[in-house]
Amino acid sequence: MPAQPITHIKRDTSVRPRLIVACLAVSVLISAIYVTVSYRLTADVSLQTELTAMQKLARLLSSELDMHEGKIADQAGSLVNLLSDPNDDTPRLFHITRETEAWQRGHRLSKTEQKQLLTAISRPIDDSHLVTVNNRNFLWQQHVGEQHTVTFAQETTALDLTLSFVAKRLLITSVLVFWIAVWLALTLSSLIAKRAQEINDALATIATHDALTGLPNRLYLMDTLSAALPNTDSVKAVAQGCLFVIDLDKFKEVNDSFGHSAGDTLLKEVAARLLKVVVSPAELIRIGGDEFIIWAPDISIDGAEDLAQDMVNACDTPIMINGLAVNTGASIGIAHYPTHAQEPEALIVCADTAMYKAKEQRNGWQVYDDRKIADYKHNLQLRAELSDAMQERQIIMHYQAKVDLASGNIIGVEGLCRWEHPRLGLLMPGQFIDLIEDSGKVQEFGRYILAEAITQAASWQQQGIEVPIAVNLSPYNLLDPGLITYIQNKLNENQVSPHLIEIELTENETCLNIKYIKAALENIKAIGIVLAIDDFGTGMSSLSYLAHLNVDVLKIDRAFVMDIETNTGHKAIVASAITLSQSFGCKMVAEGVETLSQARLLHEMGCVIAQGYLFAKPLPEEKIKQHILAGKTLYPNAEGLVPPSAVNA
Repeated sequence: MPAQPITHIKRDTSVRPRLIVACLAVSVLISAIYVTVSYRLTADVSLQTELTAMQKLARLLSSELDMHEGKIADQAGSLVNLLSDPNDDTPRLFHITRETEAWQRGHRLSKTEQKQLLTAISRPIDDSHLVTVNNRNFLWQQHVGEQHTVTFAQETTALDLTLSFVAKRLLITSVLVFWIAVWLALTLSSLIAKRAQEINDALATIATHDALTGLPNRLYLMDTLSAALPNTDSVKAVAQGCLFVIDLDKFKEVNDSFGHSAGDTLLKEVAARLLKVVVSPAELIRIGGDEFIIWAPDISIDGAEDLAQDMVNACDTPIMINGLAVNTGASIGIAHYPTHAQEPEALIVCADTAMYKAKEQRNGWQVYDDRKIADYKHNLQLRAELSDAMQERQIIMHYQAKVDLASGNIIGVEGLCRWEHPRLGLLMPGQFIDLIEDSGKVQEFGRYILAEAITQAASWQQQGIEVPIAVNLSPYNLLDPGLITYIQNKLNENQVSPHLIEIELTENETCLNIKYIKAALENIKAIGIVLAIDDFGTGMSSLSYLAHLNVDVLKIDRAFVMDIETNTGHKAIVASAITLSQSFGCKMVAEGVETLSQARLLHEMGCVIAQGYLFAKPLPEEKIKQHILAGKTLYPNAEGLVPPSAVNA
């Protein structure tokens, strides 16, 4: 039998009958107490009235006897008959004594009972004037006159009469009490049930909704999928549907740099934007962190692709966080039911896998493709191994020479990371850099690369080599609040001159506010570190950056260099970049130089520095050090573009 979904908390239907029983029990208890008290009060009054009458009779009989002389028997019998009601058959006893003379008469009492009654009266256990003989209750009174002592006892009927009197009246009272109790129980149970249902609804909302955004959460999602997919004992099965897993690309950087409050603001704004895109019956769900899920029943894969593109567009618009425009972006994975999976968990896994593929390809969204499952699993495994890779220093640096175009001599190197994977061998940056960004380890990795470069510069300094080392950083590394202090400490620990370290910004899209970038880079330049803009002419490396940033080096992107001899447009861009760098007082580095003719043309256009396979591929530290120590040109002709004599002239 399927488990009860948490969105349908079972109502406690036993509250009303239990409350009715409780109220009836209380009413019975109250009625019992009331009956007992009423009975005792009425009985006491009746007994007291009867005792008073008996006392008067005993006193009158004693007074009459005191007025006559002679034997008691001569007067007592007639007086008793005179004072008694001839129609009263109540058992009674008269006992009169005077000195040594005694007289006794019993009515409807045997001799034995009379004797027992007198014995009981002579030894009373209390002052109630009530004794019991053979389970019969007798009241008695005794009056001591001047000459005679009169003892009068009779069986009392007050208790029975009282019970009959009280029972008739209390029956009506009890019925009213029970009716009021039932009415009160029904009223209270209705109020309690209503309140309990409100509490149940509130608990269900808390259990199934996200406190920050107010969106449904994972529990709600699983209930919804269980109700929708036929293989889960559903009652509202759908023929098809698509599940979207949405992950924000830059959330961790924003959260770490600006604080959790900024991260919360970002999440709420993204949720609000997605809600405008999602149309019922599709539902937006937040499952935690920066991940959202959308379940869209009765939608095809084609329809899902259109919806995914709308969501990507909604997330691409910059969001203002603490006065900064942050472009977080989103990666979306899509899984279709029943094509990709038939179970809720399996459907989520498929969509999650597709989402990571979208991150890897940076194309916004991706539909799950089971034919590429091996690639998905491979990347997920690498992503999980990144932390160990940095801790065990599996990520190493290879160095590509920067050369003087005229002579071909090395004037600097660029450090490019490689992953010496224990199982897969040497991995290139393209195989794992995106995974670093996806895993939220950008700042940790940035510090790791800086530490490697500074340590290497220190080692070369000790060997008499002072060649600047450039490393690539993302602008999101600049959000690291402790980055400047970290760099200063590393430089001081290794006694490395700051001018031997060069930082190249590599992000190819504007994702952070220029004012914040400028402030962070000014702090870096204040240390003495050289600042370079990589991939100039694309993305973030636009003229707007040069207008605000005091950079030292511009690196023209290889895309403009590779066909510079045949593409007049690219040649014009390179020429403009060279002129621009001269205007800003920057050095120009041409990337991707692979032929002598390219090098010659760049030199003629006024470019001074270049790097590329024409001179050297990225090499391990020992090999690049050999080239540096050799001090020879890296041109194939061993003389460079310009003979040494011409350069010296």
